[in-house]
Amino acid sequence: MSLWTYIKQLPTGVLGMIAGVFIYFALSCLLRVKEKWWCKGLLYIGCWIASFTVIFIGDPVNLTYSIAFFMLVLWITCKGSWRKRLTLGLMFASLIFAFNAFYDNCIALLAHMQGKDALFGNMYLVCRLLFAISLFFFVRYKKPEQDFELSPSLWRLMMLLTISPLGIMGALILLRDPEYHFLRTAISDGALFLVVMLSFAGLLRVLVVLDRQQGLERENALALMQRNYYNTMEQHQFEIRRIRHDLSNHLQALLALPGEAREEYIKEMLDNPVLMQRLSWCGDSTVNAVLTTKEGMMRQKEIDFSAKLDIGEELPFEKADICAMFANALDNAAEACEKLEKPMRKMQLDARLGKGILAVRVENACEKISAGGKRGLPKTTKRDEENHGFGLKSIQKAVKKYGGSMEIRREEQSFQLFFYLPVEK
Repeated sequence: MSLWTYIKQLPTGVLGMIAGVFIYFALSCLLRVKEKWWCKGLLYIGCWIASFTVIFIGDPVNLTYSIAFFMLVLWITCKGSWRKRLTLGLMFASLIFAFNAFYDNCIALLAHMQGKDALFGNMYLVCRLLFAISLFFFVRYKKPEQDFELSPSLWRLMMLLTISPLGIMGALILLRDPEYHFLRTAISDGALFLVVMLSFAGLLRVLVVLDRQQGLERENALALMQRNYYNTMEQHQFEIRRIRHDLSNHLQALLALPGEAREEYIKEMLDNPVLMQRLSWCGDSTVNAVLTTKEGMMRQKEIDFSAKLDIGEELPFEKADICAMFANALDNAAEACEKLEKPMRKMQLDARLGKGILAVRVENACEKISAGGKRGLPKTTKRDEENHGFGLKSIQKAVKKYGGSMEIRREEQSFQLFFYLPVEK
């Protein structure tokens, strides 16, 4: 028995179920599905229904209800920011239903005009299955990095770009006269449906480019931070050599000064930023660069910052990820401290590498929770409130990348961030 004969003997429901599986896998390449079994089952049902939904031109019922159901299922069962779920859901909905409308109307009309109705019926679910398989392999090999996340402004851009193909598909289905039977109309509509489907490939490419651009921006920020660190280190060494060169002059001046003036002179020397600044915090150069830069920021904002680090070697992670974890954690803590009175601005960083685990704790003072107040993340002081929490997402993404975990605790007047990463020797 040939493969084609075997396929034709399969029940049509089986082909639809297999198509639903491939659409489910394609979605899973871009969106992480919740671990609960019923979420996976519900998402599969949504993909299965979407794979064989009949979309007729001029019929508003199937399209509107199908998109609403598909988006609701995806919203409930998938993880990620609401912008990510909404944008990717609309991208997949416009692609899948544009293909269904293309096949149910344009291909059906062309087959009817050629007297190929029987062939069209035999190939109906087979073509849908081939479409689902093609979609899965395309997304699998063209997708961005796993668990990617864009900034809110970039997600807004993606949503605007997604509206165009979705609007074209909606206009063709909802505004077109369902009674047309002209070859020219079928060809023109088919071309527009193909444009909608091809736009999915373009939008996916835009996602990849934007994700890479964010990565380059993080790497550039790290490179700038490291360059400032080495410049500071060079200046620091120069100042130390200068002080050593002038040490005999300082000692002679001290011998000649009376008691109170001598103490004042010593105090001025000890207050020299070069003697106060710390450049080597641990054995990892990237952590040193981040902490040296952030310590200067803390000093300007009059935050009492202390750090205890037991990291005796270079960490086996990408430098951009190390920068994302430590820099975002300290930035978030500094933001919370700025809202407090100066005596209350305190921050503590503890990091330890041992027994195959990197454990990091960042604790900072924050506003007191009022009686009956809601416990949770402290409110942002930034004007752009939509970007609040993006730093924590960046930390979480980097931590998960290496199989670690992140934890947040909020007490009455303190906020604590913990993250742990396994370190392979």
